[in-house]
Amino acid sequence: MSEKNVIRILEIDGMTCISCENRIEKKLKNTKGIVDADVNYKTGKAKICFNYEEITLEEIRSIIEGLDYKVVRGNRTVKNENTILQIIPAAIILFSLYTIINRLGGFNIINAFPVAKEGMGYAMLFVIGLLTSVHCVAMCGGISLSQCVPHNATTGGNKSKFQTLRPTFLYNLGRVISYTVVGGIVGALGSVISFSGAAKGIVQLVAGLFMMIMGLNMLNIFPWLRKLNPHMPKIFAEKINEGKKNNGPLYIGLLNGLMPCGPLQAMQIYALSTGSLIEGAASMFLFSLGTVPLMFGFGALSSFLSQKFTHKMIKVSAVLVVILGVFMFGNGMNLSGISLPSISGVAKGNNSNSNSAGSNVARIVDGVQEVTSSLASGRYEPITVQKGIPVKWTIKAEERDINGCNYSIVIPKLDQQYQLNPGDNVIEFTPAESGTIPYSCWMGMIRSSITVVDDINDIDVTESNTAPDTDISESYKIPTDNVAIAQINDGIQTVKIDMDDTGFQPAIVVLQAGIETTMTINATKISESNSILGFPIYYAQINMKEGENPISLIPDVDFDFSAIDASFSAYVKVVDDISNIDIEAIKEEVKNYEPTDQDFLNNFVGDGVSCH
Repeated sequence: MSEKNVIRILEIDGMTCISCENRIEKKLKNTKGIVDADVNYKTGKAKICFNYEEITLEEIRSIIEGLDYKVVRGNRTVKNENTILQIIPAAIILFSLYTIINRLGGFNIINAFPVAKEGMGYAMLFVIGLLTSVHCVAMCGGISLSQCVPHNATTGGNKSKFQTLRPTFLYNLGRVISYTVVGGIVGALGSVISFSGAAKGIVQLVAGLFMMIMGLNMLNIFPWLRKLNPHMPKIFAEKINEGKKNNGPLYIGLLNGLMPCGPLQAMQIYALSTGSLIEGAASMFLFSLGTVPLMFGFGALSSFLSQKFTHKMIKVSAVLVVILGVFMFGNGMNLSGISLPSISGVAKGNNSNSNSAGSNVARIVDGVQEVTSSLASGRYEPITVQKGIPVKWTIKAEERDINGCNYSIVIPKLDQQYQLNPGDNVIEFTPAESGTIPYSCWMGMIRSSITVVDDINDIDVTESNTAPDTDISESYKIPTDNVAIAQINDGIQTVKIDMDDTGFQPAIVVLQAGIETTMTINATKISESNSILGFPIYYAQINMKEGENPISLIPDVDFDFSAIDASFSAYVKVVDDISNIDIEAIKEEVKNYEPTDQDFLNNFVGDGVSCH
């Protein structure tokens, strides 16, 4: 080493992923006076060899900070204390976002999205890609930014629009190629192997775990987590970033197809089900094309924004990645057959016997247990059966209630998956031991359970078919004396009903489908029973206060809602044309209607102001 060369080690803050390491290292190595540079993302340090006559240490610091990173100066202990202090507000923000979205029913919006299933047309796969691209921006937005912004920042100079957009074009091209190739491979494998529910659960568990690690690393909260972050070997990363053409974004896009990502893996499972190399590749190709418009626009926009602003966007993206990772991990637990206790369940100290409260209890007929439950768009009803006796479980499903999420039930402990069709769906099994058998939709998002008891005669049927801790009779009928019909003005329909501690008046509401609606509940008296209303079809609860309580929704199917203790209910009839309705026919329909079981209140804690 020349006598004029010196080695210094700098600590760098602000690196969010391995791309940051490569970005800083490339910039330093291309700087006159710097002999060599070795940047390590895991340790947050850079070992730099430079000629002190050609460049100063302060100039090197300025170069690094010009890339929107910070070189630590002075006592590192102060920085460590600041990092610890950042954990608390970050945790509060994450928990608050989760609570708000959950209570507003935001995560259940996913239930309404179409998802890939057998027999679906290629055009619909493209549409699914368009919808999924919202998730892609949250999950891969940071990666996209790391490829689009650095190449503009490190190369500098005046660029044409094509040169500016080239990184995001290459990144998305790589994604499309990778998705298509992977689709072809798994499609070919599908002819000889299949994916069980437990296997899907393990995939989601791993994906959720890595998503959380990735997000936390992007937030730079726990530096030690960097060692667990999967990344490309440095020797390959250096090769990718070599050369004047800078094809790095293309290679990163190619590797993107191997990322642990829930919607992507759902599509890969679909490709697997085709059992064909061509069909698997075609399905993934169209899906990936659907994700391109939003991802390309996101990357293109970032190419024209300042580095500081894009750095903030990466932080926001990191928060979303953590939240999505938590949900995916939970879904993976459900698909793996691991039952997660609910907040309400823990608070009440539920055990296997108490779980039968609010459940549909089987009846033994000619040596076979018969039990019936109904399908709702956002929930499954629990059932209670006896061990050692064959079960005939009938799930009644209406076509309007079947969606892309709830159409397939997975029961990991029975190693079974059932597809629901309109009409009566019969599931037969024989429970071998008492306890709880959790089940969920194929995505792991909608959950319920089968309670297996030693003797079904010990179950209080009256208690089991009503909401817990209530004295409400099964014979409760919604009053049909009056009907509230919505009024439509300027494309918005409004309707108002009254509520006291005894019921709703009117208890029947008629709305027109597909129109933005404000349904106002005027509460004249609030008690413990009606302080919260439950909306089973939306899997939501809404707090009530004295006075007017506006609820926003866009109705598409009939539904009911009830007081928190199920002491009284109301029914909403959704029609195609509100100017052409048969009031008497609606009243007759409601007379024979039984309010929806309120068991979902045991498994869901939340409230909000909207039923979108």
